[in-house]
Amino acid sequence: MNERQIIKWLGMICILAGITRMGMTPASIIWGSDSTQELTTGLIACILMSVGTIVTYMVQSRETGVIGFITTLFIIVGNILTTAMLWSQFAAGGAEAVMPESTLVNISRMFSMIGFMGGTLLFVILTFRAKVFPLWVPGLFLLMILAMVIPVADNKWFAFFWGLTYVGMGYCIWANKLNISAVK
Repeated sequence: MNERQIIKWLGMICILAGITRMGMTPASIIWGSDSTQELTTGLIACILMSVGTIVTYMVQSRETGVIGFITTLFIIVGNILTTAMLWSQFAAGGAEAVMPESTLVNISRMFSMIGFMGGTLLFVILTFRAKVFPLWVPGLFLLMILAMVIPVADNKWFAFFWGLTYVGMGYCIWANKLNISAVK
């Protein structure tokens, strides 16, 4: 398998991760926030996003450099920490269990949010400047960030916009709709 095929299949993982993440919204609307169905969908999406996110750096590594790699790592680490937190909730007795409170859990949540938000904000700027993805992809990222502050109970729509962003990036990679000729 050559590099171009690996990039293409990682793009497909981004599409699957995005579709799975988008599935959290109907799951939370139908079964309620933090239901087993929503958390299971979120756990699967986190695992797929942890694997697939690296391709977003691979296709624009020349344009984003070391800072792009670091921001991608922050996003990946944020997804891994979120995966661990979701898994710990299942291990504690399922969706109905009370999320454990401790210094370690609070630090993990803090690093997860810092990694996710800080990495995402910097990634949006770098992606916009790199001009590898079409301009609507950084626009989807901004829409996702704005969706975090939608005044809806339990912020049920954020997962939809987060997933839509990954579907958009994955589509551009899978369908070779990138703005560079350097992608082999």
